[in-house]
Amino acid sequence: MWSLNKSFKTSLVLTALILTLQTSFAQKAKLVNVSGSAEIRMEEANCIGEAKQRVIDAARINALEKVFGRVIVQGTNTYIENIQSGDRVQTNTQMNTIGNSMVKGEIVEMEIEKLEWVTRDQENTSGISNELWLFCEIKGKAREITEAETAFEIYPMNCITENCVTSNFHNRDRMYFNFRSPIKGYLSIYMEDNEDGKVYRLFPYSKMNGDMENAVPVNSDVEYILFSEDHHKNYFPDLSRSIVDPIVAYTTKEKLFNRVFVIFSEEEYKKPILEVNPEAGGIKTIDPDRFHKWISQNERNPKFQVSNLDITISK
Repeated sequence: MWSLNKSFKTSLVLTALILTLQTSFAQKAKLVNVSGSAEIRMEEANCIGEAKQRVIDAARINALEKVFGRVIVQGTNTYIENIQSGDRVQTNTQMNTIGNSMVKGEIVEMEIEKLEWVTRDQENTSGISNELWLFCEIKGKAREITEAETAFEIYPMNCITENCVTSNFHNRDRMYFNFRSPIKGYLSIYMEDNEDGKVYRLFPYSKMNGDMENAVPVNSDVEYILFSEDHHKNYFPDLSRSIVDPIVAYTTKEKLFNRVFVIFSEEEYKKPILEVNPEAGGIKTIDPDRFHKWISQNERNPKFQVSNLDITISK
């Protein structure tokens, strides 16, 4: 859960996604049908939100590996292994990362067929106990990754000094993002809130407009510390520091799992249709289905990149 502009509080939990494709970039990527499945034992995750995200990510990895092969790294060499035959071919192809696993493709349309809890009897030294598992099946369309993506960097932080990088926050911690890119481009940041059914756009800040209405232009090799009033003038000297929307972590639960979407492109892109949320201090929002449809439409363009940051908040 986050507090925006001090008084606004919201939480992030992954929702089941049904993404619908348009054909705006249909000629830029060949799509193939994919399907995959995975399961996770609840004890392997800190909370339900994390379990859901991990099992969906694992099902996506399974779907991509079945079509494009399994990625194996040995020393400095990277191989693609055919799952059916076991044959390996050395490759220099650009990879994608999902749940800390490398894959050779990306899913651009996904429908969750099943996301259900099952119990299983497990025999141990003290007898038979019940284990809770989460099972997931997905299907969709994917494309092989052949072009190298821009290796931008972004890290969440709970303060603005050197050793503040963390993915684990506590109540009342401030949140900042440290961003850097090797090329000029355009940046925006969104977060999804499953409790109130909205996606919030955090960056551009709510009062940014004009050339920054769709996404904020960023320069190459510049270290940006976003959501920091102290650093704001370094990047946007013509804009008052009062334009910054501060983010404060907050939850009433023991532990909350959240996901943030970081979007970067070296080309300009149009934002989705957004609504102003007065209760959130003017922060703009969008329905989750429409947000993921917008992502899906733009991901056909290889220059449009989306990076997910997984974060936990504890009381």
